[in-house]
Amino acid sequence: MKLSGLAPPTEPLIAPMPVRSRMLSIATVLLVAAVIAAAIFGFVNVSSQQQALTALREQGQELSTVNQALVEADANVLHYLAGEPGALPGFYANLELLRKGRAGLIGTLEAPASAAGSGVQSVGAIIDGLDGVWSEAIRLTTAGNSEAGRVLLSTQKTGEAVSVVGDAVQRVLNNADIAFRGHDERIWVGTLFVLMLQVIGGGLAILGLVYAFRSSVSEADGRAAAVASADASREQVARLFEMADVLQSATDHADANAVLKATAAELVPGFSGALYVFNNSRDRLVLSTDWERPAGERLPETISPADCWALKRGKPHLNQSDSGRLCCAHHAPGETLLEIPMIARGEIVGLLQLFASGADAEARLEAVTNLGSALADGMSLALANMALREKLRNQALRDPLTGLYNRRYMEDSLQRFVRLAERENREVSLVMVDLDHFKRLNDEHGHAFGDQVLRESALALVSALRETDIVCRYGGEELVVILPDCPIERAAEKAEALRLRIESLSSAHGAEITASFGVASIPHTSNNITDLLASADAALYKAKESGRNCVVTAPLKPFRLDRPAEDSGAESYPRVAAE
Repeated sequence: MKLSGLAPPTEPLIAPMPVRSRMLSIATVLLVAAVIAAAIFGFVNVSSQQQALTALREQGQELSTVNQALVEADANVLHYLAGEPGALPGFYANLELLRKGRAGLIGTLEAPASAAGSGVQSVGAIIDGLDGVWSEAIRLTTAGNSEAGRVLLSTQKTGEAVSVVGDAVQRVLNNADIAFRGHDERIWVGTLFVLMLQVIGGGLAILGLVYAFRSSVSEADGRAAAVASADASREQVARLFEMADVLQSATDHADANAVLKATAAELVPGFSGALYVFNNSRDRLVLSTDWERPAGERLPETISPADCWALKRGKPHLNQSDSGRLCCAHHAPGETLLEIPMIARGEIVGLLQLFASGADAEARLEAVTNLGSALADGMSLALANMALREKLRNQALRDPLTGLYNRRYMEDSLQRFVRLAERENREVSLVMVDLDHFKRLNDEHGHAFGDQVLRESALALVSALRETDIVCRYGGEELVVILPDCPIERAAEKAEALRLRIESLSSAHGAEITASFGVASIPHTSNNITDLLASADAALYKAKESGRNCVVTAPLKPFRLDRPAEDSGAESYPRVAAE
């Protein structure tokens, strides 16, 4: 501000210099006081608005937490009714959280509802009702009546009740978002007002303006950094969601490994890694895949769960050999290793490893721990889903009592082997097995004993055959063995060995356990699948007529070049303890 601007230069000064100086000083003091008062008012206003924003944010977080507990508690009940006992602890944890936040939830949601006068059932009544229905459904399921629990949940419409509360929470959150924007606008207006007063202060406020400018620049840089960080986080979340979506289409571990390697290379570049999954017996972890590993450095093929602290603790664990920290027994010195257990549905399904080297390796790994945990969570869910699909597939193809393949699988496999044999001029033999006097065993010793005999007989057959041979339960106590690439002579020898193995079960059970065998083969005795099954069944019937506990081969077709025509009659192997 120029002093000449107060009056034309050609006019004489109206007041003496000391008076003007005094007036200028007073004006300056008043202006400074006004600026300070305005600044104080602005700061007080901004502070109050920020406190209101904090209160709204905390209220929204509490509502979201309690609503999430409500949704997860309902899901836990459904999982428990579906036969997952591991969901029950999660239900009680969510129920405890719901009960703790109930008062705040009701106080926040029911005030708008009562003001509206809609007459809809109160949120408190809905939550109390859900608590009672869930508890009753769990009690029924625990008592063995899960169907009644499902009917109760369906009748009481617990899902709709949870949705009603969720909609109410969302409405409150939307209103809070509107209020949030209003507070933010008022903060902006207050800040602008303070800046305008500082500009009016002119030269006396130059230092304040410089400070405010520098503060604004610093704040802008912080916001830019925050925006860049938020953008990076959004990109990471989007990539994780994309990985989860692609993993839904993975049919086996090879597909899942390819998705994991591609995602890890994008989200955590500069780190090598590996994935270990549990074997079927869950006594060790097997290397499933690795990426970006140095050439010539091989990872161990298996890891014992007892040697891994990450698996023992159920938390990420950092291994650094030269730091004096606790290290896993399987860790090789030279690299820093972050291990993240992969947990799905409360069960550890595998182990994700990230490797780094250099002086800052530990800091780099700690910086990506959360991102690595997100990768592990997405991958663990995919592995659990694949295991579930495999379990369901086995349930559809296997007999639940014996663990053998069922009749449907036998028919499909036999058709496949026969077509292959016809195309490549191979041999396929079939052995039909029937336990002798099985009904008498059930009558004399009970059905539990009969089931045990059937299971052990199935195990005796499977353990004595090749991996390519297939054993199926044909029906009742009747079993079928498919022997690809096996001539009828060899099939009869195998059947005799199987007969002896089943007969050896008698001494262990204190009862006479034997079986009769009928053997047929393509092209030796039959031309197609129907003839093959009929020939084997007829041979089995002849074995029964011959006194049981023996092996009988079906009659050979005539005009075979590899054996005389007189050998075409049925052949019976010696019986042991024939009845």
